[in-house]
Amino acid sequence: MIGKVLGGRYEIIEKLGGGGMSVVYKGRDTLLNRVVTIKVLREQFASDQDFVRRFEREAQAVASLSHPNIVSIYDVGQQDDAHYLVIEYVKGATLKDYIREHAPLGINDVVGIAIQICDALEHAHENGIIHRDIKPQNILLTPSGRVKVTDFGIARASTAATVTYTGSIVGSVHYLSPEQAKGETADEKSDIYAAGVVLYEMTTGQLPYSGETPITIALKHIQDTPPPPHEVRGDRGDTIPPALEEVILRAMEKDYQLRYETAVEMRTDLVKIKNMLQSDDDPTEVFSPVNGRSKKTGRTQKRRLRPVAYFTLLLLLIAAGYAGYYTLESYFNVAEIEVPNVVGDDLAEAQKTLNNSGLHTSVATRRYDKDVPEGAVIEQDPKAGEKVKRGRTLELDVSLGAKLTAVPDVKGQAEREARISLANAGFKVAPDPQRIYDDEVEADKVISQDPLPNTKHPEGTEVILVISRGPQPEYISMPDLAGLTLEQAREKLKDVRLDLGQFTFQNSKDYFSGQIISQDVASGDRILQGHTVNLVISSGPGPTPQQALVSVLVPNDDKQHQVRIVVVDVKGTHEEYNKLHESGDYVQEWVPFYKRGKIQVFMDDELAKEHSVP
Repeated sequence: MIGKVLGGRYEIIEKLGGGGMSVVYKGRDTLLNRVVTIKVLREQFASDQDFVRRFEREAQAVASLSHPNIVSIYDVGQQDDAHYLVIEYVKGATLKDYIREHAPLGINDVVGIAIQICDALEHAHENGIIHRDIKPQNILLTPSGRVKVTDFGIARASTAATVTYTGSIVGSVHYLSPEQAKGETADEKSDIYAAGVVLYEMTTGQLPYSGETPITIALKHIQDTPPPPHEVRGDRGDTIPPALEEVILRAMEKDYQLRYETAVEMRTDLVKIKNMLQSDDDPTEVFSPVNGRSKKTGRTQKRRLRPVAYFTLLLLLIAAGYAGYYTLESYFNVAEIEVPNVVGDDLAEAQKTLNNSGLHTSVATRRYDKDVPEGAVIEQDPKAGEKVKRGRTLELDVSLGAKLTAVPDVKGQAEREARISLANAGFKVAPDPQRIYDDEVEADKVISQDPLPNTKHPEGTEVILVISRGPQPEYISMPDLAGLTLEQAREKLKDVRLDLGQFTFQNSKDYFSGQIISQDVASGDRILQGHTVNLVISSGPGPTPQQALVSVLVPNDDKQHQVRIVVVDVKGTHEEYNKLHESGDYVQEWVPFYKRGKIQVFMDDELAKEHSVP
């Protein structure tokens, strides 16, 4: 990708890193000659509509936000199979890297960074956007100390439909709120919880919860209480103020009702702590008064005026007074007139009307206006009805008419990308676009548009889109998901065009932690594609192992043979024996199995025998 130019404009310079679904590059906008960041969807996900929609959702979320603590979006596009996003380039490190290098952070740093995170969340929440993945990896620090929140890849407008666990555990499990861990709706308070975890990590240098699996950590967010920050920090660095610890623990409250209501409320408490820290640290300044008097240097010579000079000066003052009086009288006696209304009139007609009233005109600006015909007056100054002196000059703003712009060709683009392209060109998208099934156009992509591409229309014109719903859904046989992991189940459902809905946790002695126990649509039932399937997942402890005796006779052919014993059961496929044996050896081995399954014996990687257990 290095050296490639996307969209005929964005040159890829170097690779910066990558996330789960995209590769991040440093690039250059050749049109505006500025450095940018380019996120390119990974090739293996480019044909996956679920990932493409998630990738484009970042553009939709960030495009509606404009704030100094939020990374700006510049453009979104597609070239061949490459879906890309162009965003503001931020020189600096992630907060995660900064914590690794400086943990635990100084209290002043913690409070300053936290206030800026709250500022970003406040702006996003006011615009109906929930980040849903606040973590230090998604927070950038510039060399000047400014915080920039990025990666709204799984952000979701709170005005959209109810958000639950869909597809997989969303965001990093270390910063997951209890309600998200339970599969409930994520809202503004979920972001506040995650921000509290970030504060905990900055203050202590450690995460509040850890575990061997994501599900273990998720359960701790629901059940466990984090160690007090001051105990974890110990004597490393300055002491944590009790007020700051209270802010952290309130933000991380498991009880939804006891958590901060808004980021504004949390920010207010942080500002109080900041002011307290400053009042403790700032020395009192003493200002010296400045003497404004000056000493005279040299002598002041006194001169006496003669009587004739006094008389001459008096005559001059009287003459000047009379002249000023008559000048002012002539000015104030100019007739006042009421300004006529010429807004909407043709310029020539407006000038004629004003000249006949004893007023002069001047064209201040000429600008586009879709509501005022070309050549007509948009505004006048002074306004109609005001009293002015005869001979006053009025300034007029004159319309150039509606600005005509070519409608972009958005056919084949994803709906979100099409909306951004049309908005950037000055057009609106008609509400509630028609959505129809189409065997050729992928789901959520534009089939047609009206007005047609490249035709010119006034800015603000509504464009009607027809969006594909993908191929017509069909009835299929519901697959069996029992025993699969959540990710395996999600992939299997996606393969047959079914959606993963909510899932809950339940103790089980039959399935290991993380395995699917049951599904709300039985295996083998007929189900329409596009339907949502809800799951129940085991939280352990799982089945206890049983033992089976396996006997193997190695061929007596004067050759060595590799003997492998493999067990396939509810735990999965696991190898229990693998050794090289001499000709004629007799092997007996006890092997563990869980609940039920089959035992396979391989001789030199060829299946020699197989039987079921128990």
